[in-house]
Amino acid sequence: MLRSALEDFEGSTLKAVPGLLGKLRYLALLHKGGGGEYSHWGLEKIYGRGPAEKAIRLSHTSLVARILKTPLRDLVEDLERSAANAQTTNSELLLNLATPIRNAIPAQSLRTSEKHLRLVLQTLSALVQNRAPATPPDASPLPPPAL
Repeated sequence: MLRSALEDFEGSTLKAVPGLLGKLRYLALLHKGGGGEYSHWGLEKIYGRGPAEKAIRLSHTSLVARILKTPLRDLVEDLERSAANAQTTNSELLLNLATPIRNAIPAQSLRTSEKHLRLVLQTLSALVQNRAPATPPDASPLPPPAL
């Protein structure tokens, strides 16, 4: 059965990456920033550079739109799953996505989408920080109350 580059990329490659934010992290790694170019050796070998880039760009645009429509409580759960799969912490995953935001969003996306994604990532980061235990794990325990 012949599949398009988009069907192949989404049905095989992206499907194997857990979580929306995990997929976004993966696409950000394929995205070369400013020029909007993507690089995926296997997809390029099978379909050619142009069709491979177009497929990845379409997937990236669709994924960002999906993330922006997802409720924050669902994204918090997704963040934990995505970070665990990437063998990193929630904070590190968010930092990796937010630092070069131009890689986390397709080049042709609207400026408002970029701002919206930045705000979503900042909000998730604040939620992660507020969930962190108030007492560091290496802190000395409080003394028992005096009787």
